Amino acid sequence: MSSQVTECKHNVVYAGVINLIRGFGIVGAVDAWTCTLCSELWCDEKRMEHQELPPEVGLPPRTKGTEWVAIVCDDGSKLDWNLAQLNRKQTFQHSCSVFQGCNLTVNNDWQISCDSGHEGKHRLIRVRPNLNRTVYV
Repeated sequence: MSSQVTECKHNVVYAGVINLIRGFGIVGAVDAWTCTLCSELWCDEKRMEHQELPPEVGLPPRTKGTEWVAIVCDDGSKLDWNLAQLNRKQTFQHSCSVFQGCNLTVNNDWQISCDSGHEGKHRLIRVRPNLNRTVYV
């Protein structure tokens, strides 16, 4: 018997979308695809202000052991967001158009804290539990 783990020959289908809404307008969406065999998930962000195609073709690279999240940054008047693959208890450097760079830490309950005093200004939206939902940011 072989001790090697066999890699899945993915059968990828569209899983759904998360619409990110602010006020009366959509600021973006996260499209998600899943494998019908192993349930692995891949995501792609769609920004309303950018209509051009991304430079890569196909599904974005997937990092095993992480979860897809949208990081939303909001100072009350300006909003930015991006798609990332993160783990619980992970600390990472973050920079956005709303705030200067800071270190963000993901807690066990998927809440986020910032070392630069921007508490409550950054938020994580997990993709898998919010598929086919509208999230107000």
